[in-house]
This record gives sequence, C-alpha cells and structure tokens, in this order.
Amino acid sequence: MAIVREMEQVRPLKTLARKHGVSTATLHRWKLQVADKQIPARERLRCLEVEHRRLKSKFAELSLDYLSLRAALVDDVNKEC
Repeated sequence: MAIVREMEQVRPLKTLARKHGVSTATLHRWKLQVADKQIPARERLRCLEVEHRRLKSKFAELSLDYLSLRAALVDDVNKEC
C-alpha cells in the first residue's frame, strides 16, 4: 500500500521501480489490486445481490428441469430412481 501511495506522488515509474527493486508491470498490477480493494461496500453488496438473484433463478430453472426429466423417466414421481 505504501509503495502504491508513493507511486501516486512520484511521476517516473522507472525510478520508483528501481528504488524498490520491482518491474513497472508489478507496480501497475499492485495499483490495480489496491483499486479493487477500495470498492465501496455498498457497490460490492449490490453486485453480490445481483449475483445471488441470478444464481437463485438458475437453481429454480435446473430444479424444474430435473423434476420434468424425472417425471418422464419414472412412472411414480415419489418412487426413487
């Protein structure tokens, strides 16, 4: 985190990379990782809620597919396959 903060203040990345003994690509990757961690909690929660709704819908669809296939294969639905 300290190196990324320093990266925002120092203009030439090559100088900073040499100072800390890493490549400029590593500095860019670290900056992206820090940016991902700074996503607001509200935005993260909204994304998780959308994903949860999508997964619930997919589960319901697959459950219906399973029941219809089972009904087609077995005469008595309560009977085990």
